Amino acid sequence: MYIVISGHAGKTTELKDIDRRDGSGSFSIAESSLAVKVTKDGEPDWYKLKFRGDRMINAGSYVQKGSLQSVVGKLTFEDWLDADENRVSKGVVTVTELQLPRKSAEA
Repeated sequence: MYIVISGHAGKTTELKDIDRRDGSGSFSIAESSLAVKVTKDGEPDWYKLKFRGDRMINAGSYVQKGSLQSVVGKLTFEDWLDADENRVSKGVVTVTELQLPRKSAEA
């Protein structure tokens, strides 16, 4: 399922090299997180963002902690068991489109 979300970056983009499962090398990915508030007074929902290709380069340059971002991407969920053996699920967006902030006009 594809979604469009906007919010504030929870951290500056981190570049990572991920080993391929078949052992044939690695690939690069950029990761960040996005806090999306549904209501003004409510707690934000956190989404993990993953960037690849050209979007990875743009994310590395523009996604800084606290910056307002809008993204389009494919939503999936990562599931795991916490320390108390409770199932935890987190939304992950593989970004297909990153809306970059407009450059301010210089006088």
